[in-house]
This record gives sequence, C-alpha cells and structure tokens, in this order.
Amino acid sequence: MTTRVRGEPSRSTAARRARDDDDVLRRRALERELAEKRARERDGTPGRRAVGTTTRGRGRTPLSSPRDVARARERRACATRAVEREDDGVDWSREMTEAGEDGEFVVEAFDTSDELARALCLEVEENARGCLEERGAFTMAIPGGSVAKALKGLAEAKDLDWEKVHVFFVNERPGEQKCAKLAVETWTEACGIPEANVHRVMETGDMELAAAEYERQMRTLDESQLPIDEENGMPVFDLILLGMGADGHVGSIYPNSPAANDESGACVLGVNMPSKVSVTMSMPLINTADRVVLAATGSEKAEIVRASLEDELEWGEIPGSMVDAFSTIWFLDLAAASLLSAYEDIDIDGDED
Repeated sequence: MTTRVRGEPSRSTAARRARDDDDVLRRRALERELAEKRARERDGTPGRRAVGTTTRGRGRTPLSSPRDVARARERRACATRAVEREDDGVDWSREMTEAGEDGEFVVEAFDTSDELARALCLEVEENARGCLEERGAFTMAIPGGSVAKALKGLAEAKDLDWEKVHVFFVNERPGEQKCAKLAVETWTEACGIPEANVHRVMETGDMELAAAEYERQMRTLDESQLPIDEENGMPVFDLILLGMGADGHVGSIYPNSPAANDESGACVLGVNMPSKVSVTMSMPLINTADRVVLAATGSEKAEIVRASLEDELEWGEIPGSMVDAFSTIWFLDLAAASLLSAYEDIDIDGDED
C-alpha cells in the first residue's frame, strides 16, 4: 500500500504530456474558444461556482486564484481556503496556459442538481465539438444512474454529428445491461447515435470473459476514433463521466477491493463480489483519459467528498480520490460540497447582488 499524493501524475500521463504538447495546445485552444463562447451565453446565469481550480480558463470565475490552488496541491491538498484579495489585474487563465499546459484540476459547486445536469451536458457537447472538429471522432464513457439520466438534455444539442460519436460504459452488469438500456432510453437514441456506436458489454455470466471482450471492442476501433497511449498501451478516451457513491466508489471500483488495487495492467476488470457482479473500467484506464468529470450530489456524500479532496489517503481507500486524469473536474452540488474547507468562503447570496 502506498500513500497517494494528489496531483502527482502517473508515468504514462507525464509521458503523454511531454509527447503531445503541440497537439494539446491546439486542442485546448479550441476547447477554450468553445468554452468561452458558452460562458458568454451563460453570462449572468446563477448557479455555478468554482470552489477550487487550476483551470486554464473556461469562462469561470474562481473563488481563489489558480496559483493558490496549485500551491495547495503541492501540499497534497485538493481544495483550498479561498482568500479575500483585491483583483491584481492578472489574467490567471492566460498565466496557466502559458505556464506549460500541465493539465487542470477543477472543483465546482452548483446550486442545484438541475444546474449540475446542465453542466454535464455542456461538458459533453463542448468536448464532442472540439474532438469532431479536430479529428472527426469523439469517444466517451459513461456510468449509469443519475449521471446517465442527467444527459437527457443532450437531445437539445444542435448541429453536432452524433453519427461519429462512440459511447462505452464505465461499468455494467452483463446479464442486466442496465447502463446500456438507460443510455438508449435517456439520450443516445434521441440524439441519433447509431446503435453500433453504443458499445455494450457481452451478455455472459463469466465476468473475466466479458471484461476481455469489452477491452477487445475498444481496441477494435480505429486509432482516429480511440487513440492508444504510447506509454501504457491503453485507449485514450476523450471524456469519461463518473458518479461517486456515498462510500467513494466509482464505476464498480469499491474501497479496498481487488479492482481498486489491481496491478494487472488490464483496461477492463471482472468484478465478482457479493451482490456486485459486473465489469468495470480499471483505474489506469480511467486516468489515461484526456478528461474525466466526476459528479457527486447530496449531503450524504459530503464527508466522502471532503476526505477525497482534502485528506491524505492510502491507495484504494477511496476510489474517487484516485481519479487523476490529464484534466480532472469535480462537479458537486452545494450539499456535497458543504464540508470542503473552501465552502465557508462561498458567497451563497452573491448572485442576488
């Protein structure tokens, strides 16, 4: 068991950052342009607050400067107490961009679950447009539950070539296909994503076989659709959405479980636990993604959110805290964010001024 240091990249992530600087700069410039456009459209709309951020500038106003949060991360903290200070005129988004594109770690709190759901749809839409324009494909992975239901609003997205979008599932129970059925009923069919592009897990009682076959599906896609990381050999998803349970699990990776501590190098794992028979994306695969958005709502998750973002933990102790992709975003409602050290500095009534 090793103690996790927040913000410390994996070797594969570090290598990819060094190798793909030019590509990242081009892509992030496009993402920033799209995000700024969306931000202008959202201007004046209440409900979205940055709790802590090292973002390169996506139309959000941080409650504490990216420099402060970067320093906090170096001290192994993932959220920092917001500090009252005068505006010194520095464009922090430009400062972070010119500093070398070291990725981003963002924590945002939303007034309501509806605001959070709209933000999730916006993340998918913005990233899909950027990837489709850049290379003509977009590949994402989603869980089931409330995160999948929140994507219903994607049916309203305009002028997006859904036929070039591929959808995988972070975890699934092969015999039930609940995540796949929910996605089809909620948004993929309404958006016009071809059935062949909604990648289902094999229906079988053998979880190891299902996991191996699902990884094969990923590797069957052309590298223009799902690139392969040259360092660890894993597929690089454009976007992975996650929900986190009250115990800190993501996908079917549960605290201190074999999946949480897996070192096999597999992309997909079979999970054979009492009442938890499924397949799940491995943590190395999740962390190889270009962008991961983790959502948590409700006061019952406030303590696990605080521990995930602020405590030093043993590897495997809280799977949600292990998420550390190139770009990692936490979406919380105010109840889930209520125990974070930065929360007390949020001006809850600020939108009414």
